[in-house]
Amino acid sequence: MKKFFYLAATTLQALFLISAYMIQYFSMKKMGMMRYVVYKNQVWQKQYPIVILEHTAIAFLVLLAAICFIIYFKKGSNTCGKMALPMLSAQVLLTALFVFFTVAYSSSSYRSYYFICMILALTALIQGVKVILYLKIKNV
Repeated sequence: MKKFFYLAATTLQALFLISAYMIQYFSMKKMGMMRYVVYKNQVWQKQYPIVILEHTAIAFLVLLAAICFIIYFKKGSNTCGKMALPMLSAQVLLTALFVFFTVAYSSSSYRSYYFICMILALTALIQGVKVILYLKIKNV
């Protein structure tokens, strides 16, 4: 059962990353998608405090990655299993990708910026939950 949830979460992450690419691709190639993305950007900017949400998401995901590191080093690298280090590396990579994308780009330079930010944040969050569950469930 644990393998099923791991594979389902990994598949969901892959689908999220593919959808982020597809949203960016179609927002640049298709006029209808471009108009929809620009419209949603304007609506979200009016309705939500985007800057505060971005900084909160960055702080939360960096904190989650730090918690994963603390759990990993607290248990000891030898007792965590062979999948712990690659999963932790993926967590750091996804969090760094989200932070870089959020800080380096904006909605004016990248039309699908808010969509991709949400997708990258969800992907990093799923990876963080996977790492914590793997480290906590793994018997010492």
